Amino acid sequence: MRNFLQAEIYFLRKDAAFKSITVLFALASLGLAVFLGSKGGYALDSPAQPMRIASSFSLFLYLVIPMFACFFITEGFEHGSVQNIIASGLSRAGYFLGKYLLGMLVILWWLLEFYGGFLIVSLSAALITGSPVGHETTIEDLTASMRVFGLNLLYLAAYSAVVMMLGVMIRKAASAIVATFFFVFGNFLLTGYLQGTSSAFLRLLSDHALMTQIMKFSGMYVEHSKVILLSGTSDYVRAVLIPAIIIIVSLTAALLSLEKRDIHI
Repeated sequence: MRNFLQAEIYFLRKDAAFKSITVLFALASLGLAVFLGSKGGYALDSPAQPMRIASSFSLFLYLVIPMFACFFITEGFEHGSVQNIIASGLSRAGYFLGKYLLGMLVILWWLLEFYGGFLIVSLSAALITGSPVGHETTIEDLTASMRVFGLNLLYLAAYSAVVMMLGVMIRKAASAIVATFFFVFGNFLLTGYLQGTSSAFLRLLSDHALMTQIMKFSGMYVEHSKVILLSGTSDYVRAVLIPAIIIIVSLTAALLSLEKRDIHI
């Protein structure tokens, strides 16, 4: 497993998609900080406020990272490397879980890059322009941003688990990308178009959709012209259980599919 992960990291560093997304997130954090500062000024209530602001703009991560996860899991089937790796002694479960673990490390890196880049640019801009930086809400802003950071990591892990499951079952990059597209935007549709449905089942489905929870903890979920946030222990327990269950079910289904089906180049 260690040699497999080292080899994957080596090739990942040379991967054009990984490099492109890394640059994209760097530019996004820079551009967003400059744009918001140019509109509302660079004054900050606390040094941690930029991280809280970045949390409300992390939604676009869910449009990019699942697509990368799809390519990442299917490339072994597309190029035939998965058969050689398994023939060398690595188990099928080890191959898939190694891919998933490395995918989580990449996601963590991109989250740190996005949050850290936005924070550095915002604080630097405030220093350069001489804008005031308060300290009264530092603990509150830091706590809130760290909570959203952790939830984003968990939900991106859930998205990746589903996408990698689809990749293992479909095995063709083009078809898996289509399935990933429908999964990602299907979640948006569940959140946006089933809010006011009269069907109790569809309403329940919408309330428990991944994107519904993401928009709630990001402060972007609006119902009847009112922003709905996670509040209370029950809301947070549900927000954690939903992706946790999806991760367990998806990884189990992917491992069963990988174990039972033959692998062809």
